Amino acid sequence: MVATQGDVAGFTFRSPEGVLLVLASTVIWALFWIYNVKDPRPALVKLFLNFAFGLLFMLTYWLFFMEHTLPPREGLLGAAYAGVFEMGLTFFLWLRALSLAERTAQIANLIFITPFGALVCIHFAVDEPIYPSTLAGLALIVAGIVIQKREERSA
Repeated sequence: MVATQGDVAGFTFRSPEGVLLVLASTVIWALFWIYNVKDPRPALVKLFLNFAFGLLFMLTYWLFFMEHTLPPREGLLGAAYAGVFEMGLTFFLWLRALSLAERTAQIANLIFITPFGALVCIHFAVDEPIYPSTLAGLALIVAGIVIQKREERSA
Protein backbone atom coordinates (compact mmCIF):
# COMPACT_ATOMS: atom_id res chain seq x y z
CA MET A 1 0.00 0.00 0.00
CA VAL A 2 2.68 2.49 1.03
CA ALA A 3 5.36 1.53 -1.52
CA THR A 4 2.93 1.72 -4.46
CA GLN A 5 1.30 4.92 -3.14
CA GLY A 6 -2.08 3.23 -3.31
CA ASP A 7 -1.70 1.57 -6.72
CA VAL A 8 -1.78 -1.93 -5.25
CA ALA A 9 -3.52 -3.49 -8.27
CA GLY A 10 -1.00 -2.01 -10.72
CA PHE A 11 1.88 -2.89 -8.39
CA THR A 12 4.01 -0.07 -9.78
CA PHE A 13 6.64 1.69 -7.72
CA ARG A 14 7.96 5.21 -8.03
CA SER A 15 11.41 3.89 -7.09
CA PRO A 16 11.78 0.11 -7.64
CA GLU A 17 15.43 0.25 -6.52
CA GLY A 18 14.40 1.99 -3.31
CA VAL A 19 11.70 -0.60 -2.61
CA LEU A 20 14.19 -3.41 -3.26
CA LEU A 21 16.67 -1.84 -0.84
CA VAL A 22 13.95 -1.40 1.80
CA LEU A 23 12.87 -5.04 1.46
CA ALA A 24 16.48 -6.26 1.61
CA SER A 25 17.19 -4.18 4.71
CA THR A 26 14.00 -5.49 6.31
CA VAL A 27 15.20 -9.07 5.89
CA ILE A 28 18.64 -8.17 7.25
CA TRP A 29 17.11 -6.36 10.27
CA ALA A 30 14.74 -9.23 10.96
CA LEU A 31 17.60 -11.74 10.95
CA PHE A 32 19.69 -9.40 13.09
CA TRP A 33 17.00 -9.12 15.78
CA ILE A 34 16.13 -12.82 15.71
CA TYR A 35 19.74 -13.86 16.22
CA ASN A 36 20.35 -11.05 18.70
CA VAL A 37 17.50 -12.20 20.95
CA LYS A 38 18.89 -15.75 20.94
CA ASP A 39 22.39 -14.52 21.88
CA PRO A 40 22.85 -15.08 25.64
CA ARG A 41 25.41 -12.27 26.13
CA PRO A 42 24.30 -9.04 27.86
CA ALA A 43 22.64 -6.49 25.57
CA LEU A 44 25.33 -3.87 26.14
CA VAL A 45 28.10 -6.31 25.16
CA LYS A 46 26.21 -7.34 22.01
CA LEU A 47 25.64 -3.74 20.99
CA PHE A 48 29.26 -2.80 21.61
CA LEU A 49 30.52 -5.70 19.51
CA ASN A 50 28.04 -4.94 16.71
CA PHE A 51 29.10 -1.30 16.56
CA ALA A 52 32.81 -2.14 16.93
CA PHE A 53 32.71 -4.55 13.98
CA GLY A 54 30.59 -2.08 12.01
CA LEU A 55 33.22 0.61 12.64
CA LEU A 56 35.96 -1.81 11.58
CA PHE A 57 34.13 -2.60 8.32
CA MET A 58 33.45 1.09 7.62
CA LEU A 59 37.07 2.07 8.28
CA THR A 60 38.28 -0.72 6.00
CA TYR A 61 35.94 0.46 3.25
CA TRP A 62 37.07 4.07 3.79
CA LEU A 63 40.75 3.10 3.61
CA PHE A 64 40.49 1.08 0.41
CA PHE A 65 37.64 2.62 -1.58
CA MET A 66 37.19 6.27 -0.61
CA GLU A 67 39.07 9.51 -0.68
CA HIS A 68 40.80 10.09 2.66
CA THR A 69 39.16 13.31 3.80
CA LEU A 70 37.14 13.91 6.91
CA PRO A 71 33.54 15.03 6.52
CA PRO A 72 32.56 18.49 7.73
CA ARG A 73 32.02 19.05 11.45
CA GLU A 74 28.22 19.07 10.99
CA GLY A 75 28.40 15.64 9.37
CA LEU A 76 30.49 14.24 12.21
CA LEU A 77 28.14 15.72 14.82
CA GLY A 78 25.14 14.29 12.97
CA ALA A 79 26.78 10.88 12.80
CA ALA A 80 27.62 11.03 16.51
CA TYR A 81 24.01 11.99 17.33
CA ALA A 82 22.62 9.17 15.19
CA GLY A 83 25.08 6.69 16.68
CA VAL A 84 24.34 7.55 20.29
CA PHE A 85 20.64 8.40 20.28
CA GLU A 86 19.11 6.80 17.19
CA MET A 87 21.17 3.62 17.22
CA GLY A 88 22.94 2.95 20.51
CA LEU A 89 20.49 4.07 23.18
CA THR A 90 17.34 3.06 21.31
CA PHE A 91 18.73 -0.37 20.39
CA PHE A 92 19.80 -0.95 23.98
CA LEU A 93 16.31 -0.04 25.23
CA TRP A 94 14.67 -2.23 22.56
CA LEU A 95 16.87 -5.23 23.39
CA ARG A 96 16.16 -4.69 27.08
CA ALA A 97 12.41 -4.59 26.43
CA LEU A 98 12.62 -7.78 24.38
CA SER A 99 14.55 -9.55 27.12
CA LEU A 100 12.09 -8.46 29.84
CA ALA A 101 8.96 -9.46 27.93
CA GLU A 102 7.41 -12.83 28.66
CA ARG A 103 6.98 -13.27 24.92
CA THR A 104 8.67 -11.08 22.34
CA ALA A 105 5.41 -10.99 20.34
CA GLN A 106 3.95 -8.82 23.13
CA ILE A 107 6.07 -5.86 22.11
CA ALA A 108 7.41 -6.85 18.69
CA ASN A 109 4.41 -5.28 16.94
CA LEU A 110 5.49 -1.85 18.17
CA ILE A 111 8.31 -1.92 15.64
CA PHE A 112 5.76 -1.67 12.83
CA ILE A 113 4.55 1.70 14.08
CA THR A 114 8.03 3.22 14.36
CA PRO A 115 8.44 4.11 10.66
CA PHE A 116 5.20 6.05 10.76
CA GLY A 117 6.36 8.01 13.80
CA ALA A 118 9.54 8.79 11.91
CA LEU A 119 7.49 9.82 8.89
CA VAL A 120 5.56 12.34 10.97
CA CYS A 121 8.81 13.75 12.36
CA ILE A 122 10.31 13.99 8.86
CA HIS A 123 7.11 15.64 7.61
CA PHE A 124 7.44 18.45 10.11
CA ALA A 125 11.25 18.69 10.03
CA VAL A 126 11.83 18.71 6.24
CA ASP A 127 8.31 19.08 4.86
CA GLU A 128 8.12 15.52 3.47
CA PRO A 129 4.62 14.90 2.08
CA ILE A 130 2.40 12.30 3.73
CA TYR A 131 0.30 10.56 1.10
CA PRO A 132 -3.20 9.15 1.73
CA SER A 133 -1.77 5.73 0.82
CA THR A 134 0.65 6.08 3.73
CA LEU A 135 -2.23 6.66 6.12
CA ALA A 136 -4.08 3.70 4.58
CA GLY A 137 -0.96 1.57 5.08
CA LEU A 138 -0.78 2.68 8.70
CA ALA A 139 -4.44 1.76 9.15
CA LEU A 140 -3.76 -1.72 7.71
CA ILE A 141 -0.79 -2.23 10.03
CA VAL A 142 -2.75 -1.11 13.11
CA ALA A 143 -5.69 -3.31 12.06
CA GLY A 144 -3.34 -6.28 11.72
CA ILE A 145 -1.93 -5.66 15.19
CA VAL A 146 -5.42 -5.37 16.69
CA ILE A 147 -6.56 -8.59 14.98
CA GLN A 148 -3.45 -10.39 16.18
CA LYS A 149 -3.99 -9.21 19.77
CA ARG A 150 -7.66 -10.23 19.61
CA GLU A 151 -6.64 -13.70 18.38
CA GLU A 152 -4.07 -14.02 21.17
CA ARG A 153 -6.70 -13.18 23.81
CA SER A 154 -9.21 -15.68 22.45
CA ALA A 155 -6.63 -18.49 22.22
